[in-house]
Amino acid sequence: MATIKRPSEFLTADEVKALLRVPDRRTLKGKRDYALLLLMLSSGLRKAEVCSLSIENLTTYRNQTVVDVIGKGQKHRRIPITGEVMEAIIDYQKAMKIAGPRPVVDPEVRPLFFTLGERGDTKPVQLTPKAVDCLIRRVKKAALLSKRITPHTTRHTFATSLLDEGTDLRTVQELLGHEHIKTTEKYLHTSDEKKIDAVARLQFAL
Repeated sequence: MATIKRPSEFLTADEVKALLRVPDRRTLKGKRDYALLLLMLSSGLRKAEVCSLSIENLTTYRNQTVVDVIGKGQKHRRIPITGEVMEAIIDYQKAMKIAGPRPVVDPEVRPLFFTLGERGDTKPVQLTPKAVDCLIRRVKKAALLSKRITPHTTRHTFATSLLDEGTDLRTVQELLGHEHIKTTEKYLHTSDEKKIDAVARLQFAL
């Protein structure tokens, strides 16, 4: 008997704001959590991709800040990063420097995000998938959101938001790093609110 795959969720604008309000940006961990959430929502990065990011992956291309990613199948893609995302990342990086030197495993690679000890009694290591899962569960609970939310939800939200704004399917495919456009087509849907607004604008009555 075939298993029924649960439909992937995406976040509304209000739900995104609720999640982003959770991190306490006065603390190192809060700065990291905010920057990480904002980057995932604004770039559509996969969980494994965001965990493997190094500072060297952030660069400038044609006067635009971008993140260079090696995704599935060792395929390279370049994703533009907004000023808001960069400000959050820089704020976090400054706090990391103040907190003290980080352990260096490979001098050629400087992790962008670290897994921070919950009680401050463990040495930080490069961000792990488990840490991302824990972050999403924690902020979802604190934001009092009932829907199913996973790290992939941020990717789904990124794609849906672009398509709702009129971005063409091929561009979204390239930003997500999908090999086949049919994979991207599953994000072609609109929220109930947009459907209601669209019908409300119809005026046929005399």
